[in-house]
Amino acid sequence: MKCIKDYTLIKLEDYFSELGYEKFRARQLFYAIYLHRINDFSEDTTLPKELREHLRNFFAMDAISSVKTQMAADGTIKFLFSLVKGSAVESVFIPWDKGLKERRTLCVSSQVGCALDCSFCATGKLGLTRNLTVGEIVDQILWAEKITGERLTNVVFMGMGEPLQNFQNVVQSISILANTKINLFNRKNITVSTSGIVPKIYDLAKIEKPVKLAISLHSTLDGIRETIMPIAKKWKIKELRQAAIDYYRKTFLPITYEYILFDGLNDSELDARRLARFVRSVPSKVNIIPYHRIDFMPLNGISKELKPASSEKIFQFKQWLHSYGVKAFVRSSSGYEIDGACGQLAFSNRYSMEFL
Repeated sequence: MKCIKDYTLIKLEDYFSELGYEKFRARQLFYAIYLHRINDFSEDTTLPKELREHLRNFFAMDAISSVKTQMAADGTIKFLFSLVKGSAVESVFIPWDKGLKERRTLCVSSQVGCALDCSFCATGKLGLTRNLTVGEIVDQILWAEKITGERLTNVVFMGMGEPLQNFQNVVQSISILANTKINLFNRKNITVSTSGIVPKIYDLAKIEKPVKLAISLHSTLDGIRETIMPIAKKWKIKELRQAAIDYYRKTFLPITYEYILFDGLNDSELDARRLARFVRSVPSKVNIIPYHRIDFMPLNGISKELKPASSEKIFQFKQWLHSYGVKAFVRSSSGYEIDGACGQLAFSNRYSMEFL
C-alpha cells in the first residue's frame, strides 16, 4: 500500500484530478496532514465521504510503524524509526539554546545505510540497503515533533546515507517541507550535506526552492580525501570547489564546509591555510567537527588508525582559520554518549532503547 506522504502537492492534485475531483480537494488533504496533523483520513471532514473511503482503502497515512528513543544528558534524543516497508533508520533531535537564539534541529536520514564507506563514519560500515521514500523522510520530522512536543526550527540531511544519491526523493521531500502554504520550514533552514557528488550539486542548485548546502570536506588534498573518502576518487577537489562556487552563484546561499579534525592527518597550520584559500572563493563558513569514536563497528584499514585531534589543537585550528579571515565554528558533540553524534549512526544501541 502506498503512503500518502510520498505525494507532493502537485502529485496529489494530479491524482485527485484523475479520480474526477477538483484540485482544491488535494489542497484540503495536504493541509489536513501537515497543518492539522490528522492521524486518519476519516478526520479530514472537509473531504467527501466517498473520497475518504477511497483514501483509506488505497493509502497508508504513515511510513513509520514504531519508534524507540534514547536521550542524552544534554537533551539530545536519538530515534530509531521502524519503517512500514521494512528496515529502520536513526534520526537525531538536537536542542540548542544560546540566549536569544534557540534552535531545535532534526538530523534526518535519507537512506538505510550508506554505500560510500567513508573511513570515519559508522553508517558506511553498514553498506547500503535502500533509499528512503519521500514519506519515510518527511515522517521522521512529523514523528519527532509529535514525540518531543517541540516545533522544529531546522532540518539537516546529515543522518544516515548520502542525500544526493537519493536525489529525487530528497528534492520531493524538500518541496513538501518548504511549501509556503503549510509553513513547516523556511528553505534557508533546510540543509543538505553531501560527501561531494559533484553532478548532483549542480542539479540541486536548480530546484525550485534551493536550500543550504554543506560539503563534507575534511581535506583540500586529493590524496588525503581519497584515503578517507573513497568517493573522492571519482571527483577531484578542483571539481568540488567549482561546484560549490556554482551553487553559490545560482542560489546566493553561503556554503558550509564540514571538517573533521584528525590527529596528524589534516590538523596542521598549513592545512588551515590551504582550507582558508579553498573556502574563501565564495561566502562560507567552516564547521570544525571533533572525530567521534566508531569502535562499536568492525573496523579495518585507515578506519583503525584515525585518531581525534586534541581539544587544544581544535581550538588552535579554529584560531588559524579566523586569522585567515574564515568564519569557523566548533560543532558540539551532541549525543556522543548515546552514539548519536556526527558519524555514529549505525543502530549501535538499538536494543537498549525503550519503546515510548
